[in-house]
Amino acid sequence: MRVTEPRGDTTPEWEVFLRADRSESLRHVGSVSAPSADVAREQASSLFGWTAHTLWVCPAEDVVRFTERELGESRSGESAGTEAADPATDDGTRSAATGTATDGDTGEASR
Repeated sequence: MRVTEPRGDTTPEWEVFLRADRSESLRHVGSVSAPSADVAREQASSLFGWTAHTLWVCPAEDVVRFTERELGESRSGESAGTEAADPATDDGTRSAATGTATDGDTGEASR
């Protein structure tokens, strides 16, 4: 299902991708809110860039987002709260593409 509802905050959101070295693929590491690409780059660099060979920021509005289920719906289709959160993570977040547990703040695979 495509997520189309706008956020309450009107400050533009920027998705952050990084590559730690030339041999790695880009990976999504998080998001920042900033009024411009330059400010987004500064924020992303201070938060994530210390390990980056390459750092990309792109407007979140230009990223098409998909989810497997309705917000508030558990994996089995029941309302949230009727089933315990996934024990693999604190917040029950899972990657839609792989089904692997992710860190709810950064989207990185849990360790």
